[in-house]
Amino acid sequence: MMIKVFAQKIAVTMGAWLQVDRDRIEVFAYGLEIILGIIVQFLILIWLSLILNNFITTMVSLVAFASLRYFGGGVHLSTYYRCLIVGTSLLLALGKLSTIDISLEVLKVFSILAFLIGTFIIFRWVPAGTEKKQIKDKRTRRQQKIKTLFVLIMLFAVTWILIIQKLNAGAFAVVLGLVGSLFLITPW
Repeated sequence: MMIKVFAQKIAVTMGAWLQVDRDRIEVFAYGLEIILGIIVQFLILIWLSLILNNFITTMVSLVAFASLRYFGGGVHLSTYYRCLIVGTSLLLALGKLSTIDISLEVLKVFSILAFLIGTFIIFRWVPAGTEKKQIKDKRTRRQQKIKTLFVLIMLFAVTWILIIQKLNAGAFAVVLGLVGSLFLITPW
């Protein structure tokens, strides 16, 4: 994996410069690998959304998706390349789907349903951990639920501001990003 090799080289250089031990270099390498992977995925997402002519809606979906997922947690794929392919495909699909012209009434109903279902999912499954990373502490779990619910409320408010401004594609992109993230929080 090219990113892993590149991250390792940078980490070794950093380690030599900072004069740290081998364990610390491995931590640097791991962190750099994650950061570089995110940058590559983001650049690919930008490039493909520009080609597909749905850059703005894809970026709006990404912001909604990522902000809710950051606090809510959810499923992770086993390899970087699976994450790259599935994550990029999902966000491109959400961005493209949000360009479909739907009526204002349907959009309002869809946004309310997403908020109500989202509230249920948050109280039921947030924080959604993985096999390796489970949050057991009740106080921490409650805090994550509150933070995730706050993000959901903010996204709902943004959706309605966009609806009032008659920016249906943007509002639909927020709702679809939200729904995509909520689905990954559930055990389904």
